[in-house]
Amino acid sequence: MSAPRPLVVGETNANPNQQTSFATRLSTNQATQNLKKLQLKQIHYVHGEPTIQFTKGERQVFAQKEGLHQAVIIKFSSDTLEVKDLRTVLPKHLGIKGNCLVGLLARRHILLRINQYEDYVVPLSKSISFLPFHGQQHIYRVFSWIIDFNSREETSMATVWISLPRLSLDLFTKRSLLSMASAVGRPITID
Repeated sequence: MSAPRPLVVGETNANPNQQTSFATRLSTNQATQNLKKLQLKQIHYVHGEPTIQFTKGERQVFAQKEGLHQAVIIKFSSDTLEVKDLRTVLPKHLGIKGNCLVGLLARRHILLRINQYEDYVVPLSKSISFLPFHGQQHIYRVFSWIIDFNSREETSMATVWISLPRLSLDLFTKRSLLSMASAVGRPITID
């Protein structure tokens, strides 16, 4: 069997198989179905400016889809480190075993999107720590990412350990412990 000859300019490809492939049909159908399922928010005009409003619940759903529900912010005391260096050093320093996306949020703020919950808890347990790099100790603070995060404001959120001395043994269930901890804020883990 000989190799097909190259096409001449302007000549159409004579494909003996005129049927569309399964992959083409599948991708076209999926794209059409996805567009039909997707409902866009209504645009409102305020003083001639197009505006879209999202509820806090909708923003939480977006954050979940983007992996921000397990995101950690690391704020360095100085901005002497390069993000490309932090991408290799930080996951090793924090002992992260799964995937971890490292990105720059602001001048001294680094965002870590962590895919494993166990890895998410580890950095939060080190509220203030030092990162040894190039013979220097770089001090940093760690806190959980929140929807209303603003790098120009100091966060009022902190990770705390709650001790429950003399707690009755029947209350050492996950549900009761998390319920008690929720009085202070969003519980992260039980140890």
